This record gives sequence, structure tokens and C-alpha cells, in this order.
Amino acid sequence: MKKRLKLLVIAAHPDDESLGMGGTLAKYAAEGVETHLITATRGERGWFGEAADYPGPAALGRIREAELRAAAQVLGLHRLTFFNYIDGDLDQAQPAEVIGKIVAYIRQTRPQVVVTFDPTG
Repeated sequence: MKKRLKLLVIAAHPDDESLGMGGTLAKYAAEGVETHLITATRGERGWFGEAADYPGPAALGRIREAELRAAAQVLGLHRLTFFNYIDGDLDQAQPAEVIGKIVAYIRQTRPQVVVTFDPTG
């Protein structure tokens, strides 16, 4: 029996997977690769509209999560995981905690390929 290939993307914010590597994810998902996405935050502070229109972090986080779930369906993602860090505060998280979560996920899913961004995005 042939082992199914797995690909894991690790991103900081919702939309990073689409803007950075959406085509790659869609291609491999369509070819039968089991694609996974970890996003560290919900993008609750990523507002670029008028300040008066900002719905607040909790509401924006729910909006961004819904957008990401819709994008994940279009891209054919097998699994979507949120690490629930606060957008804009990820650099304040304990590195050992973040690394531990990533390592645990990798050990559980055993992807052959891991794709992410460098520290500057």
C-alpha cells in the first residue's frame, strides 16, 4: 500500500497561506497530497480599513477565521489548526511553547514537507 504524502504549512496569520503559497497548496491537494495548515493567530489586529470601521479584535478574529475556513475549503486543505496566539503579540510568546506545539503537531501528523516563512515574513 502506498503511503499518502503530507504537506504542512505553518503561517502567522490567516491569508498568509493564500497570498504566499495558495497555488502550491491547491496543486498538491488536487493531486491527493494531504495538506495541513497551522496558523498562529486569527489576525484580529490586521485591519487596514478606516479606524472608525474597525470591529474590534474579537469580532475581526471571528471574521478572519471564517475567511480562512472558506479559503481552506477552496484550497482543499485536509486540516486547519489555530494556535490561538494574539495577532501582533506572537513575538512575545515563549519560544519553547511555540516550538513545542509545532513539534507535537509534526510528530502526530508526520508530514514529509513543511513550508513556512522566514522571521521577516
